Amino acid sequence: MACSLIVCYSTFGGIKSVTMTDVLQFAILIVVIPLVASVAITEVGGLAKVFSNPNLTYHFHILSHQKFDEYIALFLFMVIPLVIFQPHLIQRYLMAQNHNQLSRITYIYSFLSFALIFIVVCMAFSALKLFPNIEPKAVIPTIIDNLLPPFMKGVAISGMIAVIMSTADSSLNSAGILIAHNVFPEKCFNTEIGKLNLMKVSTLITGALGIFISLQNYNIVSLLVITSLLLVSSIGIPLLFGLLKFKVSKESFWVCNLVSIISFLAAEEIGIPNFSIPIIIALLGFISFISTHIIQNRCIAFVDPKTPKKKKNIKFNIIPLIKIISKYLPTPKNIYQYSNDKVKRYGANYLMFGIFCCINYVVPYFMWTYQEPTHYLVMLGLRLFAGMLCVGLLMKDYWPEKLKHYFPLYWYFTLMYCLPFVTTVMLIILEAHYEWLINLTLSIMLLTMLVDWLSFILISLAGMLFGFLFYELIIGDAILPADFETIYLSIYVYLFASLIGILFARPKELNSEERLEAMQLFGGAIAHEVKTPLATINMGAQYISLLAQKVIDKKKAMSSIAEKDNTLKALQETCILLKKASIEGISTVDRLLTSLKAMIIAQDKDEYSIKECLEETIKDFMVSTESLGKVNINIENDIIFHGSKHYIKHVLYNLFSNALKHGGSNVEIDIWSEDQKLYFKDYGKGISGEDLPHIFERFYTKSSKGTGIGLSFCKMVMEEMGGTLECRSELGKYTEFILKFE
Repeated sequence: MACSLIVCYSTFGGIKSVTMTDVLQFAILIVVIPLVASVAITEVGGLAKVFSNPNLTYHFHILSHQKFDEYIALFLFMVIPLVIFQPHLIQRYLMAQNHNQLSRITYIYSFLSFALIFIVVCMAFSALKLFPNIEPKAVIPTIIDNLLPPFMKGVAISGMIAVIMSTADSSLNSAGILIAHNVFPEKCFNTEIGKLNLMKVSTLITGALGIFISLQNYNIVSLLVITSLLLVSSIGIPLLFGLLKFKVSKESFWVCNLVSIISFLAAEEIGIPNFSIPIIIALLGFISFISTHIIQNRCIAFVDPKTPKKKKNIKFNIIPLIKIISKYLPTPKNIYQYSNDKVKRYGANYLMFGIFCCINYVVPYFMWTYQEPTHYLVMLGLRLFAGMLCVGLLMKDYWPEKLKHYFPLYWYFTLMYCLPFVTTVMLIILEAHYEWLINLTLSIMLLTMLVDWLSFILISLAGMLFGFLFYELIIGDAILPADFETIYLSIYVYLFASLIGILFARPKELNSEERLEAMQLFGGAIAHEVKTPLATINMGAQYISLLAQKVIDKKKAMSSIAEKDNTLKALQETCILLKKASIEGISTVDRLLTSLKAMIIAQDKDEYSIKECLEETIKDFMVSTESLGKVNINIENDIIFHGSKHYIKHVLYNLFSNALKHGGSNVEIDIWSEDQKLYFKDYGKGISGEDLPHIFERFYTKSSKGTGIGLSFCKMVMEEMGGTLECRSELGKYTEFILKFE
């Protein structure tokens, strides 16, 4: 009766029923099944007792079992990722809105699969402890019936029914669609209603056949093997060739299926060992499919045949391979380049981290409970060195200019030492005390907030490895906690702290990356659409201006009356204005695209004068601005810098633009130099103390018209050249930028 209801539900509910039961199944798998497992584990006495001395004698012997060869072959066969050939999973993949959603769902599905398998294993071992003689198929019903309170029994039973219905109706719906499209002729698909009715009939017939097979009392493992074999032959092989862009036909599909079925029946009749049947069927199905394909097409045919190219002699060269591998080796050069790229892309919140860790490592831990100080001098030395590293972060602005290039490397080393390294050593010294497990959790979550996920993994693994080696070499043999509870708690703390940090800190990082990528794509599209007509206008204006000048010159030569005719002169002046406007439009687009770049790649690096750059920037700025306000320039000693003139002009242009935008067209600007520093001070409305620490962050803006990318890019330009960009401001009085050159 229950099976009949499921068949009817799948037949008449269609894809809507699949969607609804999938949602319910997900809720049950996430909530109810873990709760049932938790009750069973608690009843046994915890995970330590669940996996301690399991009584497996009654159920199976592994190595000495008489069917060990068959079981190991079955295990290897099931390890093959046949799940990708499951029709109901393919149906769900096709329901995804885009490839990004599909990729994200696949990752989540993979993670949840491991978690679900672990939960099911825990339930099975708990059942063995509580009910030693229990049959495998009765594990979950027995736990629900004997251990759950009454109010949870109904929820759990409803949940299990939902899981069964979801799996069954997905498979039945997929089977109905496959049969309708591959068995019946295309004449049956004249109308959408006819197609729908045909699919319903196919689903009903498939469900009835499934009920009949289930009533025959077959072994469930044998049925799983048979269905897996049918999936490989009927779905897997055609799908594989389809993904490889082979031309797949119904004839090759049916020949593959018939050969597989006949091979299976013949193997059973002859008495071939069961563990070799899957290999034989898969091999024969593959051969039959490719043979039918070649006979039909008289060659290997692809969906989009391309012109065959002459084969080239391919010589294996090991040198490029060595170069590729060397890029990923942890050499000093690669580590320096990696840290430099990551800091440029994600930034380094070194100031707040330095202050926090100086307090955290130098000031005694008043909140910790008292313990006998084992290896007190080692602990004191670790804290002292950590504090000194953090002081180095705070003194970054006073570093020699040549050493500032290595700051990203110093930043990553400080993170590795202060967080995973010190925490690992302390954890081993204090034998995984609860307070240091809490410290481990906080360290992990702090690290996930400071770096990207890949750097988090590398820094964490390196810090823990070096911490363990340090203990072994300096202190002695590391005595790790042997009790199950401490090991379990340590793994739990590390795993879930990492997941929480990555899951909740990573979206912010992805959001910034996607926003920047979208702006770059959008900017590129605008550049293509805007620069082309502007360039056309510029060329046209120059041509018209040239013609007008020739006409004026001819008329001047012919008659003096032409000098009073202002029409051509007005036309010439208009062309000059169009030329200036088009040049300014092109330069504006170039500046916006430059600001969107994530990395600085300058083609014009050389020795330049800051005074010359400043004069050219003011000249360019005056093209589109009638008034620049009062600009006072006092550069007695010119600054000669090595870098990009194009990018420095972009920085200066951005500072002028911000001064006029926030201070008005009559704002007063003072520019002067001292040593290798250029000071740019405008007496506008200033910046509040709340906003000042964030003005160089990408996408940070308080203006509805701003993008938040200008000043962040300016800072990136200065740091790329080995300099710095700082800002001082007082609200309502002034804003001062200091450009320090190397």
